Amino acid sequence: MGIEVVGISRDLAPAQQKFKETVNAKNTFLTDPDAKVINAYGALNATNKISNRYYFLIDETGKLIWKNVTGQLIPVEKLVEDLSQVVKKAGN
Repeated sequence: MGIEVVGISRDLAPAQQKFKETVNAKNTFLTDPDAKVINAYGALNATNKISNRYYFLIDETGKLIWKNVTGQLIPVEKLVEDLSQVVKKAGN
C-alpha cells in the first residue's frame, strides 16, 4: 500500500520520544520547532502555539488527497486501515 505515518510537532526529540513511548507509537516523528511545516498545513493552534492533532494523506506527487482535522487521536493501525480505503476509492 505504501502508506507511511509520520508525526510532526514543535516538540524536540526527547519530548517526542517520551510521547511515543507513552502512546506506544511505532511511527516516525519529526520535529518542527519553528512550525514552518505545521503552519503550511494550517495546523498551528494560534492561542497556545502548539500543533493541533490533524491528519493529512499526501500522495507521492505531493497532492493532498485526504485530511482529518477533528483533533482526535487515531491509533496508527486504524489510520492506515481507513487510509487504505481512501486510496482505493481515489484509484491510487
